[in-house]
Amino acid sequence: MTRKTSRGRPLTFADVREIALSMPEVEEATAYGMPAFKAGKTRFAGRPVERHDVEPNSLGVPMSFEERARRLAARPDVYYVTEHFQGYPAVLVRLSRIDRRELREILAAAWQYAMEQQVAAKTRARTTRRSKISSR
Repeated sequence: MTRKTSRGRPLTFADVREIALSMPEVEEATAYGMPAFKAGKTRFAGRPVERHDVEPNSLGVPMSFEERARRLAARPDVYYVTEHFQGYPAVLVRLSRIDRRELREILAAAWQYAMEQQVAAKTRARTTRRSKISSR
């Protein structure tokens, strides 16, 4: 079943772009040669590299393994993972199967996850610098 936007068409990467760029501290970038979006310095959404097992019109978003498991169980028609993505904290989204509200929600969750990862990385870097200085 294909879900339509309020404009009567399936969602596309153009819809992702519009929503992502409306969020704070977001810029468009590329990752692995594909369009992507960064929150601060951390990628939070992007078009996956075309592979035989990636469905056309998909979006890749990072999230915890726990959140991914919940989404896969609740909506396997929308969310999926290929063998390549199995080991990464991310999920693939079939854009043609969600509406704009759900896309906005998944992008907001991915943005939040990216920002949390960025803060955690900065904290780890500070801790590492401090321990190196104190061990001298």
